[in-house]
Amino acid sequence: MFVGTAKGVVSNCQSITNFLKVIVNHCLDQQCSAELSLRVEQILTITNQLTIISSVNALTAGSKSSDEILVKNAQNLLKVVLQGVRSAETACIKGLKQPEPNSDGVEAASMCFQWKRNLQMHRAQQNSNPDTDDLGLRKTSLHRESPSLAPPVDIKDQGFK
Repeated sequence: MFVGTAKGVVSNCQSITNFLKVIVNHCLDQQCSAELSLRVEQILTITNQLTIISSVNALTAGSKSSDEILVKNAQNLLKVVLQGVRSAETACIKGLKQPEPNSDGVEAASMCFQWKRNLQMHRAQQNSNPDTDDLGLRKTSLHRESPSLAPPVDIKDQGFK
């Protein structure tokens, strides 16, 4: 069960890595580009580890320690992927150059530009709402969560029982 799931995670991470590489290639800010490149390398490294661990796990099925290692590696991978998506959000805010028509980056850049417009509209709505608390701070409970390139994910460090 864990091995099949790990292979699915690896496959999905390849898509995310391709997306992040497009953002790196179109990012206007050098620091954001360097950060994203680092995240891509981390994802590739952990993905390779997960592939190796899942191959070993397939041979030693039923081993609790190998299952724990597999799950921990998958958790680490998901954390790095989320950091990569957050870095992509930062790069989108700082600015992306327009990709060449009919290139691989058109769809990814289009998604980023749409996300940035949604974020700007969300922030404008928040700023136009004068509801404040006793201290003069804007009440956040009335506002929905801000747009994100990644859905909210809660990665808990859970041990095996």
